[in-house]
Amino acid sequence: MDIKTFEAFSMKDVIKSVKQTLGGDAVILSTKEKASPNGKGTVYEVTAAASSSNRKTGTSHQHQHLQQMNPASSLDFDALNVRLASIAEQIPTKRHLTNMDAGIHELKLLLLEALRVKDNSQFEDVPLALANIMTQLKVMGVNESSIIELVKHLRSLPPPEGKTTTEDEYFRGQAIRWMMKRIKIAPKWVVMKGTTAYQVVIGPTGVGKSSTIAKLAAHYKMKERANVMVVSMDNHRIAAADQMRVLCKIIGVPFATVSSPEEIASIVSANRDLELVLVDTGGISPKNPSQIEQLANFKSSSMPFDFHLCLSITDKEQQMDAAIRAFSVIGLNSIVFSKLDESWSFGEIYNLSKKWGLPLSFFAIGQDIPDDIERATRERVIEKLFGL
Repeated sequence: MDIKTFEAFSMKDVIKSVKQTLGGDAVILSTKEKASPNGKGTVYEVTAAASSSNRKTGTSHQHQHLQQMNPASSLDFDALNVRLASIAEQIPTKRHLTNMDAGIHELKLLLLEALRVKDNSQFEDVPLALANIMTQLKVMGVNESSIIELVKHLRSLPPPEGKTTTEDEYFRGQAIRWMMKRIKIAPKWVVMKGTTAYQVVIGPTGVGKSSTIAKLAAHYKMKERANVMVVSMDNHRIAAADQMRVLCKIIGVPFATVSSPEEIASIVSANRDLELVLVDTGGISPKNPSQIEQLANFKSSSMPFDFHLCLSITDKEQQMDAAIRAFSVIGLNSIVFSKLDESWSFGEIYNLSKKWGLPLSFFAIGQDIPDDIERATRERVIEKLFGL
């Protein structure tokens, strides 16, 4: 695959360069914005790959063949294109949805402020400094029982001494300390020569397991300098293995497809220098216990598999809670939260980790590989909850 990086002072110009060099069917792999070398303005960087010429040629020949068989087929394609364009105009863009989320976020703030001054509300007799903390955490989605527990703790504290800190700063600092003690972080994966670690990422459909696996593979390959291999057991989604194979080729890590855990053992025995094996699994509905039970086959294997449940922070908390309950029968080592860049509230991270006693291992924070994956930390969770 022909991969190139392009730079220009506007996104329009850099896309134009991509099309001129790699063709109109080029695949955009990542985009970045960075300061120009002279410190004035912004430079846009795009990494792209050329599509297979054989595929393009084959499609062209197929289209010509259809036209020869049926001269009116071109008219059918034109009508279809017009119809698709009409449908596309009616679909809301990501920017529209983001603006809608922002509006809902502001409405929450207004509503909570109204509740704070309303007679007989739970905010009524709370000092302003504590009410501000309650409002912030409630907007972020932290559940009410945790907020009440925190406020009881803060009210039991002695008032701040001296004039070096304000009441707001004092109680915010105490609230942060209290919450940090209740956030569990998973230990760092042990990746060392002479041993092989087996990490399995599981979860419902559409939460971003495959892209998370690709980011983890790139991170450990490029930044940790580890010998990594990706193994796919995603036999449910069409072309899922092909997509992962392409990503692994770009990253530069070996890839294999298997249908059972036993096949992984034979692959590793043929590659004894492997230090980390990342297993990508198919999306499984929490409502399908038979498919979840199939994952239990890993437990009967002699290899020490660790299981990490991938959840999208953009899903409803009730859905994520049901997923944890369903997959917990396997024995979960940690939770991986994806799509943090698409969410306005992050209280679900705190709520679910605290409720189930599960540590947090990684956060996926965007689309770029390998940059948009990071190890979970208490500081990162607090930063999101308190808007620091």
